[in-house]
Amino acid sequence: MRSPASCPRGFTLIELMVAMAALAILAAIALPAFFEQVARARRMDVQAALMEDAAYMHQYYASHDAFMDTPPPQLPSARSPRAGGASYVITVDVPAADAASFVLTAQRVGNMAADPCGDFTLDSLGQRGLATGTFAGNRSAADCWR
Repeated sequence: MRSPASCPRGFTLIELMVAMAALAILAAIALPAFFEQVARARRMDVQAALMEDAAYMHQYYASHDAFMDTPPPQLPSARSPRAGGASYVITVDVPAADAASFVLTAQRVGNMAADPCGDFTLDSLGQRGLATGTFAGNRSAADCWR
């Protein structure tokens, strides 16, 4: 019988390589899913900010009888998220020919700059969309606005 002092201790190189391979496979599966969930949370945050800004614009219209007046509207959510690094910058466009309408656009910046959903839009009629030319071909407004 062998004494406990003479038994080899630790892991072999093969055991360590198998453990590292299993860890790499788990990471390859989990990381893309994690990053997609983070992007979805950021998209939902900007959608809420756009809805808040649209409500503000309608209140502004009730006070000024136009969506652009003096003083110009100051969006409550000009960026998303409100704290930390910006993922989206929100702007309002009021057509000169029609002061009774507006389009809010949330442009991707920073860590969302390459997001396949593109830039979000919301108009005065509540129509949700994506800015032309900013989203991937396999994405639609219905997919991204959920």
